[in-house]
Amino acid sequence: MEDSKLNEFVLRISALWNEQKRREVLYLEALKKDSMGPLRKMLTQGHFSALLCQKEILWMYDYFKCFLTDKDLINSPEVKSDNLAVLHNLEEKEEVAGVLKNAEEKILQSYRSLYKFMELDSETKRVIDEHLERISEFYEILSKMELVKKNGLVKSLAA
Repeated sequence: MEDSKLNEFVLRISALWNEQKRREVLYLEALKKDSMGPLRKMLTQGHFSALLCQKEILWMYDYFKCFLTDKDLINSPEVKSDNLAVLHNLEEKEEVAGVLKNAEEKILQSYRSLYKFMELDSETKRVIDEHLERISEFYEILSKMELVKKNGLVKSLAA
């Protein structure tokens, strides 16, 4: 990879790690809500998925970063406070699913933007593909959960 592309790739990987950190915090905060009973298993899986993705992204970042100019990835305190505010007033599982679905959609777009940097048979591409597949599964589940609420509202209005 040429230097300019490598620098951009490292910046995007760093941003992706931050998004995965936000994802982790969102799932953890959703797990703390009392009304999430039926979603607890999926929320726990989402939380662990975010943690594992962060570890693998850290591996990629450390492999590609320039030790002279690129900083280590750190936990940012504003990540936690931003996510607490988003979920604070939500109690319905469908509303929480909508917030999580939007976060998953954003992270999927970030992963897809990395493809222009990938070499066809690289280990990095394999990891990115695995992350995309797993996060897409969460996105689909959350979309169905959010749809339950929307369909309920549509049925209520039609009656």
